[in-house]
Amino acid sequence: MKFKANSLNLLLAYFVLLFSQQICFQLIKNNAILFPVETVLYLGGAAGLVWLFIHYRYCNMFENRPAGKGQTACWIILGVPLILAAQRLLFWLEVTWLKQPAVSENTASLQAISVKYPYYLLVIALAAPIIEELIFRKVLFGNFTYWFKPWQTALLSSLLFALAHGDGHYLTYTIIGLVLCLIYGKTGRIQASMAVHILMNCAVLLLN
Repeated sequence: MKFKANSLNLLLAYFVLLFSQQICFQLIKNNAILFPVETVLYLGGAAGLVWLFIHYRYCNMFENRPAGKGQTACWIILGVPLILAAQRLLFWLEVTWLKQPAVSENTASLQAISVKYPYYLLVIALAAPIIEELIFRKVLFGNFTYWFKPWQTALLSSLLFALAHGDGHYLTYTIIGLVLCLIYGKTGRIQASMAVHILMNCAVLLLN
Protein backbone atom coordinates (compact mmCIF):
# COMPACT_ATOMS: atom_id res chain seq x y z
CA MET A 1 0.00 0.00 0.00
CA LYS A 2 1.39 3.40 -1.03
CA PHE A 3 0.26 5.04 2.22
CA LYS A 4 2.26 2.60 4.34
CA ALA A 5 5.32 2.62 2.08
CA ASN A 6 5.49 6.42 2.03
CA SER A 7 4.84 6.93 5.74
CA LEU A 8 6.94 4.08 7.11
CA ASN A 9 9.97 4.75 4.92
CA LEU A 10 10.02 8.45 5.77
CA LEU A 11 9.56 7.80 9.50
CA LEU A 12 12.18 5.05 9.55
CA ALA A 13 14.70 7.26 7.75
CA TYR A 14 13.97 10.08 10.20
CA PHE A 15 14.62 7.88 13.24
CA VAL A 16 17.83 6.57 11.66
CA LEU A 17 18.92 10.18 11.18
CA LEU A 18 18.15 11.06 14.81
CA PHE A 19 20.00 7.96 16.03
CA SER A 20 23.00 8.79 13.84
CA GLN A 21 23.03 12.32 15.22
CA GLN A 22 23.13 11.03 18.79
CA ILE A 23 25.96 8.64 17.93
CA CYS A 24 27.93 11.57 16.51
CA PHE A 25 27.39 13.60 19.68
CA GLN A 26 28.59 10.70 21.82
CA LEU A 27 31.65 9.81 19.76
CA ILE A 28 32.90 13.18 18.49
CA LYS A 29 33.98 15.58 21.22
CA ASN A 30 35.80 18.07 18.99
CA ASN A 31 33.30 20.64 17.69
CA ALA A 32 35.54 21.49 14.75
CA ILE A 33 34.92 17.92 13.55
CA LEU A 34 31.42 17.41 14.96
CA PHE A 35 29.62 20.23 13.17
CA PRO A 36 30.98 19.52 9.68
CA VAL A 37 29.91 15.89 10.18
CA GLU A 38 26.50 17.03 11.43
CA THR A 39 26.11 19.33 8.43
CA VAL A 40 26.87 16.54 5.97
CA LEU A 41 24.61 14.18 7.92
CA TYR A 42 21.64 16.56 7.83
CA LEU A 43 22.09 17.52 4.19
CA GLY A 44 22.38 13.85 3.27
CA GLY A 45 19.37 13.05 5.45
CA ALA A 46 17.28 15.76 3.80
CA ALA A 47 18.27 14.53 0.34
CA GLY A 48 17.47 10.95 1.35
CA LEU A 49 14.04 11.89 2.67
CA VAL A 50 13.24 13.82 -0.50
CA TRP A 51 14.23 10.76 -2.56
CA LEU A 52 11.98 8.52 -0.44
CA PHE A 53 9.14 11.04 -0.72
CA ILE A 54 9.40 10.92 -4.52
CA HIS A 55 10.14 7.20 -4.87
CA TYR A 56 7.30 6.09 -2.58
CA ARG A 57 4.92 8.83 -3.66
CA TYR A 58 1.51 8.86 -2.00
CA CYS A 59 -1.07 11.61 -2.42
CA ASN A 60 -3.04 12.17 0.78
CA MET A 61 -6.37 14.02 0.93
CA PHE A 62 -4.69 17.43 0.65
CA GLU A 63 -2.40 16.55 -2.23
CA ASN A 64 -5.27 15.08 -4.24
CA ARG A 65 -6.55 18.60 -4.84
CA PRO A 66 -3.51 20.91 -4.90
CA ALA A 67 -3.86 24.68 -5.26
CA GLY A 68 -2.70 26.43 -8.40
CA LYS A 69 0.72 28.04 -8.60
CA GLY A 70 -0.67 31.54 -8.11
CA GLN A 71 -2.65 30.60 -5.01
CA THR A 72 0.33 28.66 -3.64
CA ALA A 73 2.59 31.69 -4.15
CA CYS A 74 0.08 33.86 -2.28
CA TRP A 75 0.03 31.46 0.66
CA ILE A 76 3.83 31.50 0.80
CA ILE A 77 4.00 35.31 0.61
CA LEU A 78 1.30 35.75 3.26
CA GLY A 79 2.46 32.78 5.31
CA VAL A 80 5.84 34.25 6.24
CA PRO A 81 4.55 37.40 8.01
CA LEU A 82 1.66 35.38 9.46
CA ILE A 83 3.92 32.79 11.05
CA LEU A 84 6.41 35.40 12.28
CA ALA A 85 3.59 37.45 13.86
CA ALA A 86 2.13 34.34 15.50
CA GLN A 87 5.56 33.36 16.78
CA ARG A 88 6.20 36.80 18.29
CA LEU A 89 2.75 36.99 19.90
CA LEU A 90 2.87 33.53 21.44
CA PHE A 91 6.46 34.00 22.60
CA TRP A 92 5.41 37.24 24.32
CA LEU A 93 2.45 35.50 25.98
CA GLU A 94 4.67 32.67 27.21
CA VAL A 95 7.23 35.07 28.66
CA THR A 96 4.65 37.46 30.17
CA TRP A 97 1.99 35.08 31.45
CA LEU A 98 3.65 31.68 31.71
CA LYS A 99 6.99 33.03 32.98
CA GLN A 100 9.01 31.19 30.35
CA PRO A 101 12.61 32.36 29.69
CA ALA A 102 12.83 35.46 27.50
CA VAL A 103 15.31 33.68 25.24
CA SER A 104 14.64 30.52 23.26
CA GLU A 105 17.41 28.07 24.16
CA ASN A 106 16.97 26.32 20.83
CA THR A 107 17.34 29.54 18.80
CA ALA A 108 20.20 30.85 20.94
CA SER A 109 22.11 27.58 20.64
CA LEU A 110 21.71 27.44 16.86
CA GLN A 111 22.76 31.07 16.51
CA ALA A 112 25.89 30.47 18.58
CA ILE A 113 26.82 27.47 16.43
CA SER A 114 26.19 29.31 13.16
CA VAL A 115 28.32 32.29 14.23
CA LYS A 116 31.32 30.04 14.87
CA TYR A 117 30.60 27.59 12.05
CA PRO A 118 28.77 29.53 9.29
CA TYR A 119 28.33 26.45 7.08
CA TYR A 120 25.92 25.12 9.74
CA LEU A 121 23.41 27.63 8.38
CA LEU A 122 22.77 25.03 5.67
CA VAL A 123 21.31 22.81 8.39
CA ILE A 124 19.24 25.54 10.05
CA ALA A 125 17.95 27.26 6.92
CA LEU A 126 17.65 24.35 4.50
CA ALA A 127 18.05 20.77 5.72
CA ALA A 128 16.10 20.97 9.00
CA PRO A 129 12.99 22.65 7.50
CA ILE A 130 12.88 20.11 4.65
CA ILE A 131 13.19 17.18 7.07
CA GLU A 132 10.64 18.57 9.53
CA GLU A 133 8.06 19.34 6.85
CA LEU A 134 8.29 15.85 5.37
CA ILE A 135 7.85 14.26 8.79
CA PHE A 136 5.53 16.54 10.75
CA ARG A 137 3.40 17.96 7.94
CA LYS A 138 3.54 15.37 5.13
CA VAL A 139 3.39 12.20 7.25
CA LEU A 140 2.00 13.04 10.69
CA PHE A 141 -0.48 15.66 9.49
CA GLY A 142 -1.28 14.80 5.88
CA ASN A 143 -0.85 11.05 5.61
CA PHE A 144 -2.37 10.29 9.00
CA THR A 145 -5.72 11.70 7.81
CA TYR A 146 -6.01 8.15 6.43
CA TRP A 147 -6.93 7.21 10.02
CA PHE A 148 -7.89 10.45 11.79
CA LYS A 149 -9.66 13.73 11.17
CA PRO A 150 -7.53 16.65 9.88
CA TRP A 151 -7.91 18.71 13.07
CA GLN A 152 -6.70 15.72 15.11
CA THR A 153 -3.62 15.12 12.95
CA ALA A 154 -2.88 18.87 12.88
CA LEU A 155 -2.91 19.02 16.68
CA LEU A 156 -0.94 15.77 17.08
CA SER A 157 1.75 16.71 14.58
CA SER A 158 2.10 20.23 16.01
CA LEU A 159 2.43 18.99 19.59
CA LEU A 160 5.09 16.50 18.52
CA PHE A 161 6.80 19.26 16.53
CA ALA A 162 6.92 21.37 19.71
CA LEU A 163 8.24 18.47 21.80
CA ALA A 164 10.94 17.77 19.21
CA HIS A 165 12.36 21.27 19.72
CA GLY A 166 12.31 20.78 23.48
CA ASP A 167 13.27 24.23 24.78
CA GLY A 168 10.16 24.86 26.91
CA HIS A 169 8.32 27.22 24.55
CA TYR A 170 5.85 24.51 23.62
CA LEU A 171 2.91 26.81 22.95
CA THR A 172 4.92 28.89 20.46
CA TYR A 173 6.17 25.86 18.55
CA THR A 174 2.71 24.27 18.57
CA ILE A 175 1.20 27.37 16.96
CA ILE A 176 4.03 27.47 14.41
CA GLY A 177 3.25 23.85 13.59
CA LEU A 178 -0.46 24.62 13.21
CA VAL A 179 0.22 27.53 10.84
CA LEU A 180 2.46 25.31 8.72
CA CYS A 181 -0.30 22.67 8.71
CA LEU A 182 -2.73 25.34 7.52
CA ILE A 183 -0.44 26.35 4.65
CA TYR A 184 0.16 22.74 3.61
CA GLY A 185 -3.52 21.87 3.94
CA LYS A 186 -4.69 24.87 1.92
CA THR A 187 -2.16 24.40 -0.89
CA GLY A 188 -1.82 20.62 -0.95
CA ARG A 189 1.85 21.20 -1.68
CA ILE A 190 4.55 20.30 0.84
CA GLN A 191 6.87 22.65 -1.04
CA ALA A 192 4.73 25.57 0.19
CA SER A 193 5.14 24.81 3.90
CA MET A 194 8.82 24.04 3.26
CA ALA A 195 9.30 27.47 1.68
CA VAL A 196 7.56 29.25 4.56
CA HIS A 197 9.54 27.24 7.13
CA ILE A 198 12.84 28.01 5.38
CA LEU A 199 12.04 31.73 5.12
CA MET A 200 10.88 31.80 8.76
CA ASN A 201 14.14 30.28 9.98
CA CYS A 202 16.16 32.74 7.89
CA ALA A 203 14.12 35.67 9.21
CA VAL A 204 14.48 34.56 12.84
CA LEU A 205 18.26 34.30 12.45
CA LEU A 206 18.44 37.76 10.88
CA LEU A 207 16.06 39.43 13.35
CA ASN A 208 17.86 38.00 16.38
